[in-house]
Amino acid sequence: MSKQTPEAIQEWIIDQICELTDLEASEIHPEEPFASYGLDSMSTVTLVGDLEEWLGLRLAATLLWDYPTIDALSVYLAELSAD
Repeated sequence: MSKQTPEAIQEWIIDQICELTDLEASEIHPEEPFASYGLDSMSTVTLVGDLEEWLGLRLAATLLWDYPTIDALSVYLAELSAD
């Protein structure tokens, strides 16, 4: 696992949301709740699994509910990856 900045994590999450939806990156705002992007439960599980693989961390399935915005999640994950 390598240390990631909140900005790098944010960019990665935005790219993943674009792949999971029909949204463009310009339509995704880090301070908006994940729920506003129309992600279903399967999409959120996929996103958390992909984050685990990319960061080399074990993450809770409830991660997107615990940290409901890209901003909040990226800061949390950057702190985890620094440990």
